Amino acid sequence: MRKVKLTVGVLVVAGCLSVFAASKKDPVLMTVNGEPVTLSEFEYMYHKNNQQQVAKQPLDKYMEMFTVYKLKVADAKAEGIDTTSAFLREFHGYRNELLAPFLLDTVAEENAAKELYERMKYNVKASHIMLPLGANMADSKKNKARLDSIRNCILAGQSFEDLALKYSVDRSVSRNKGSMGYVTVGRFPWQFEDACFNTPVGEISPVFSTDYGYHIVKVYDRRPDDGKVLAEHILKLYPRNATQAQKDSVASLMDSIYNVVKAGADFEDVAKRESQDPGSARKGGQLPWFGRGEMVADFEKVAFELPKDSISKPFSTVYGVHIVKKLDSKKVGSYQEMRQQALNMLKGSPKGNIAYRSKVDQLKKKYRFMVNTELVNRLKSEVTSPNQLDSAFIAKYENSTETLFSVNGVDYPLSLLIGKIHNLGRMKDDLAYNTIDSNIEQLGAEKVVACEKDSIEANNDEYRNLINEYREGMLLFEVSNRKVWNKGATDVEGLKAYFEANRDKYKWTEPKYKGYLIQTTGDSISRLVKARLDSIGTDSLSRVLRRDYGKYLKIEKVLVAKGENAMVDSRVFGGAKVTPDNKKYTDYFVVRGEVIPQPEEYADVRGAVVSDYQNELEKQWVEQLKKQYPVKIDKKVYKKIE
Repeated sequence: MRKVKLTVGVLVVAGCLSVFAASKKDPVLMTVNGEPVTLSEFEYMYHKNNQQQVAKQPLDKYMEMFTVYKLKVADAKAEGIDTTSAFLREFHGYRNELLAPFLLDTVAEENAAKELYERMKYNVKASHIMLPLGANMADSKKNKARLDSIRNCILAGQSFEDLALKYSVDRSVSRNKGSMGYVTVGRFPWQFEDACFNTPVGEISPVFSTDYGYHIVKVYDRRPDDGKVLAEHILKLYPRNATQAQKDSVASLMDSIYNVVKAGADFEDVAKRESQDPGSARKGGQLPWFGRGEMVADFEKVAFELPKDSISKPFSTVYGVHIVKKLDSKKVGSYQEMRQQALNMLKGSPKGNIAYRSKVDQLKKKYRFMVNTELVNRLKSEVTSPNQLDSAFIAKYENSTETLFSVNGVDYPLSLLIGKIHNLGRMKDDLAYNTIDSNIEQLGAEKVVACEKDSIEANNDEYRNLINEYREGMLLFEVSNRKVWNKGATDVEGLKAYFEANRDKYKWTEPKYKGYLIQTTGDSISRLVKARLDSIGTDSLSRVLRRDYGKYLKIEKVLVAKGENAMVDSRVFGGAKVTPDNKKYTDYFVVRGEVIPQPEEYADVRGAVVSDYQNELEKQWVEQLKKQYPVKIDKKVYKKIE
């Protein structure tokens, strides 16, 4: 096996490339500054360009444009733009986004969604016993073993309910004796749901864990799901710690409300006025669609059994007294109807990465991921009590070159693992074992995924051309910004010189007023401002006035012809006085200005000058590129272009 040296930065592993070394022949059409451009790349760009054009562009004309494009890319590389951290960060982010669909096992995801859909068709009646996870690994093992013993007692004939009352730490056990009622999809932790749906009726699950504790589940029944109900309700709440007399008073009030709605009053209007359920009252009492197990049992029973468009008599729950109007109901739809919902539920669960995990498992086989189990076992023996994974362990192995695992024949050193776990703190026994195993799995996944990304880029023409187009588009944008766009907009001396050399290009058909327009909140402010003008220089005029008069004044530099600004017209070109658009300001005047027949400086026609100057910079840049970077075109290959 070959060794690979790990360095900070971009790592290219030759071993990944060996699986796709034999790619189809793609002749080189041209070289630009020594870099090859393949025929497939050119054809991809040429055909894509023509699809975006109204009229098909002649090949020779496009070849000229393409050559200039490649020259600019070559210049960007010569500038080192493709090695900057900002470029690499943006490019790799896009690359990963584009590669994401290739790194998912959609078949596994679809199968998982179908399994979830099958569960949607049923409810499972179950009870459970829960013990705590434990404060440490020893406690956890003890509690798990204890629950396993309880399970054996139940299998031997002891009462599940009695043992639940005696041992379960679920706070509701005294009330329900461990019963969870009918379990539906998406309401419990996935491990709990799996146990309920995978355990046959009448049997008890093995011990399993969730984030809440260790559990065993007994399944009593399995029934078809009743679907969902859409309903409105009116609720009057019981007072806290209500007496029977108070409950009777609430019931009497609801009887009166019931008589009103049965007599024909609008249910939604009554709900808005009378219901004490703040979430639904403002919506006329309407609740979201709900299924079995999502409401308290008494409410659920009435809602599901009530005929459509019927109104129930008042009934009580632990919250108060309700009246329900059933609007609609629906059964579980076909898989195609429920598919997106199943996928959304799947992606929102801990199983949501099944498509990725399944793909990683496939890639580990494809790229021959092999762990040095002898080394791993030795590491685990060194973190078994009384020894532990600590700073001494880290120091011992942080520079180790011993092979931890290999991918496609390339060996990766133990130091790679140490780099992942060196800041995790002290640990031993099962916690240390799990840390070692999970980090090796993660590192292995990263390496096989990296190999697959390289493979896709080498073998998938569509992807390779698309990612290359994006990469070079980024380079083109940045180098053009440096050489043309940004420079053309900020090079003050260059803009001045260009304007002076090309004054005849920038002529107005009519004179313009150039100066300042000041709006104020009234005559008194205007007088104060005018009194200050002689003491303020033009360069600092806007800054000083905004500082001293703030919200009482608005000042703007203007360059306008007659008819372009009504306020300037009234003060300069003899127009009638107008009311400012902003009602806050009632007075206005102009200062430090004059009417000029033609532009005096580049700033007077800045937009046009910047555009023309950028065009000139572009022309000079292209001429320089053609001299600087050699281009060679293979005429025989050129003739093959379709």
